[in-house]
Amino acid sequence: MQLPEVQYPGKVILVNSAAKARSALRYLNSQKQVGFDTETRPSFQKNLRYKVSLVQISTLHGECFLFRLKEIGSLDGLFKFFENPEVQKIGLSLKDDFHSLQRLMDFTPAGFVELQTFVKPYRIADNSLQKIYGVIFNERISKNQRLTNWEAKELTPGQQAYAALDAWACQKIYNHLVAGGFNPDESPYVIDDETAQALQRSVGIHMQLNPDGTPDPSAPCAPDINAPLESKKKKRRKKKKEEAAAQADEPQAPAMPCELAPVAAEESPEPAPKKKSRYKTHSEEISELKERMAAMESLLADISSRLAELTVRAPRRRRGKQ
Repeated sequence: MQLPEVQYPGKVILVNSAAKARSALRYLNSQKQVGFDTETRPSFQKNLRYKVSLVQISTLHGECFLFRLKEIGSLDGLFKFFENPEVQKIGLSLKDDFHSLQRLMDFTPAGFVELQTFVKPYRIADNSLQKIYGVIFNERISKNQRLTNWEAKELTPGQQAYAALDAWACQKIYNHLVAGGFNPDESPYVIDDETAQALQRSVGIHMQLNPDGTPDPSAPCAPDINAPLESKKKKRRKKKKEEAAAQADEPQAPAMPCELAPVAAEESPEPAPKKKSRYKTHSEEISELKERMAAMESLLADISSRLAELTVRAPRRRRGKQ
């Protein structure tokens, strides 16, 4: 049995200019809570990855702002909003969004709540927005627009509604749980208490419980999602520094007297030959094509020469007597 499909019930506000972005951000910075999500143009080619195309921010007043990042000019105001701790921002799979956004500008997120960890004390094991929403509300979020072109000149009404729905759904889930509107004991889709506790421990969740045994949403519930981000390069540099420091701290063996030192160092084994990739590089393909073209040109020249020779030697047909 398929669950009924939920439709976005609010107003969509397209932010596609610098002036609209400034106006929207003034309003959003005055809010207490928003829903948050991003969309990126899908790539169907290997090693091709696009940057974030759209940022969706919903409010408690039934509206969702869609920021088209390539059209609003400077991103400073938007990223300052991400760093505003006074506005609570509800999202899902936030680390993926943060790392994608960091390709555009470095920032330190503040005020974010990760739904994937927030729902675990409610014995919800699923991580996708579609499944979490289905467990809580018995309704289905359609994903038909997910792989569409988010950098198209004009976003279709279907794209706009889909994008707004994801941010709005995050906010609705959080507020419904905080208000006590979901009872895990009445749902057939949740896991048992023992499994839920083990799952919480595995991801570092330590949510406090109310006297009646229900989770206390005001207490810390997960590792800090707003911790400063580190790029992969920074992490590699940090790891190398830590390894170098660890080696420097290790006690060094005393120097070996000259008369006891080995005459020659042991020969190191020859490195294994690199396995040749079965994929050709771009330059290799070009070189191979040039060789094949040269061979074909040589063959055509031989054929033309032979054809001319046969034409010269061929006897002329004599005309019959009239």
